[in-house]
Amino acid sequence: MSDQAGREDSDMRARLAERNDVALLGWVAAAFAAVLGALSLTKRLPVDPRWCAVLASAFVNVVVVAIWRLPAARRAAAPVEGPAWKRGVGYLRRFVWHDAETPSFAGLLRQLRWQPWCVLAACCLAVALALTALKPVDPAMLIHAMVSPSLVIVSGAAALTLAFLTLVAERFYAHAAERPGASRAVSLAGMLRVLLLCALAAALSAAWFIYAHRALDLVVQAAAVLCAAIAVEMALRMLLLWLFMPRAADRATHVPASLLAGLLRFGRSPLASLGAELHDRYGIDLRQNWVLRSFMRLLPATIATMAVCAWLLTSVVVLNPAQRAVYERFGAPVEVWSPGLHAGLPWPFGKTRMVDNGAVHQLIVSGGADDSSVAAPAAAADGPTPEQLNRLWDAQHPWETSQVIAGASGDQQSFQIVNADVRLDYRIGLSDAAARAALYRSVDPESTVRSIANREVMHYLASHTLASLLETSQTVMAETVRNAVQSQLDRLGSGIDVVAVVIESVHPPAGAAAAYHDVQAAQIRAQASVAQAHGFAAQVLGTAQQQALTQVAKASARAGDTLASARVQQTNFSAEAVAYRLGGPAFTFEYYLAKLQQGLQNARITVIDDRLVADHRATLDLRTFTAGDLAGLPRGN
Repeated sequence: MSDQAGREDSDMRARLAERNDVALLGWVAAAFAAVLGALSLTKRLPVDPRWCAVLASAFVNVVVVAIWRLPAARRAAAPVEGPAWKRGVGYLRRFVWHDAETPSFAGLLRQLRWQPWCVLAACCLAVALALTALKPVDPAMLIHAMVSPSLVIVSGAAALTLAFLTLVAERFYAHAAERPGASRAVSLAGMLRVLLLCALAAALSAAWFIYAHRALDLVVQAAAVLCAAIAVEMALRMLLLWLFMPRAADRATHVPASLLAGLLRFGRSPLASLGAELHDRYGIDLRQNWVLRSFMRLLPATIATMAVCAWLLTSVVVLNPAQRAVYERFGAPVEVWSPGLHAGLPWPFGKTRMVDNGAVHQLIVSGGADDSSVAAPAAAADGPTPEQLNRLWDAQHPWETSQVIAGASGDQQSFQIVNADVRLDYRIGLSDAAARAALYRSVDPESTVRSIANREVMHYLASHTLASLLETSQTVMAETVRNAVQSQLDRLGSGIDVVAVVIESVHPPAGAAAAYHDVQAAQIRAQASVAQAHGFAAQVLGTAQQQALTQVAKASARAGDTLASARVQQTNFSAEAVAYRLGGPAFTFEYYLAKLQQGLQNARITVIDDRLVADHRATLDLRTFTAGDLAGLPRGN
């Protein structure tokens, strides 16, 4: 009897100690849940508050297991029969009728089962905390954390410390779960494994954020969904136990373990299970097989050898024809490897950083690092032209940029808008120095080239008017922009060569295309009218000049003829005057006869005289006429 009493006393002390441990764990978990829940609502700390919400939800799940049922001693001292609403109605009836057997109010409160309500409330709180972790994080907080990552480092260290403490508690309850009837320890061990997983994930997320400046959204969302699912499972278990209360006394004190949390438990290996099954069923002991013993003895050495060989193979690098590599030995760049097979020091003593080997990249200057910079889809050669390649002015093009430039309206300055679609082809220089410069002097070569090209294109467009841009050859524009971009890249020492700049289109905005066409048509008509008027004026002026020159030439010819004739007459007269002075009357008479002969040379003369007879010729007596009369000269006195 004394031994039995001693065992009962020791069992009672063990239960009390376990109850105290569970109560302490519940209070600690509740405190952590309150602190982390308050931190998850704070927006000023430069840390990811979603992990605080996830850890708070995991701690609330631990609290749910800690307060799952009333202690067995209290239930035995004050047995409760019937549901709570029937007891409440009966108490009110006895209190109204002043029944002497009515229990006190304090006793009624002790009889109430508050744990189910608290469990359901805690499960709802865990789900609510998990749902807050599914919201996107504030970008301002991420920027603040990038600028000052000290608190992120502290939070990661705190998560690792919490993971270590959780691991100690989980090992304690996992060892306690091996005793028979320790259902609460089994459930607490599962919840602590979930908390351990969330703490390790939070530490990993903090380390990744410090390294890559990017939050692991998928990991935090998966952890939040796991905690919420466990809380929902425990709430459903409580509702089922509340509605279908177990009758057995041993099942009344049973704390169910979560199935989802049980997935994190490490069981025996399949080989050990297979060996035990063969030994139990057929009596075959695989441990006595020398082949298996040799295999198990050589397996660690084989794995170690393979690991060493795999580590040594990290020193061998194979480069395809489109790749080059800068080889770093102890962090310092040593040489540039060309395509082929190369060997160096194994990682991490030797590293290779890949560089393009003459690959030409095209980027859209007017676009950004998004889907707007994606090239146009492929189209059949004999099919219709895709809408993205439509170059008409009245259509919107997805890769164009709008720029406000200077304009002129008469004598007044104004502003104009021009749309331009510019592409740039670039590559990393083929020299070793260019490969090193592109690798170490530029974090993102594509963004660098795009920003410089965009700035130069904007500068070129802003320095010209719309009319001059439309009149300038696109080849000239592309060459000017290419030279400007290449000079900027060379000044930065980026090691990037600009292969070509392609001006796809430069035109007014699509909304003003029709109006600009009308203006251009009016200008063309005006210029044609002016040109036609200038042509007509030139034609009339040429005709007038030709006629004037003709008349002047004719007048000059007539004047020359008249002057020559006058000079001839003057010369003849001078000669005849000299001959007259020398010859006297004889010259006069000869001159008279010559003129008379000249005048009568082709004339028909009819002489009428009654003295003429048929047989005699007509005779004209000129003796009665003087020489002056015959010559037509005036007779002298």
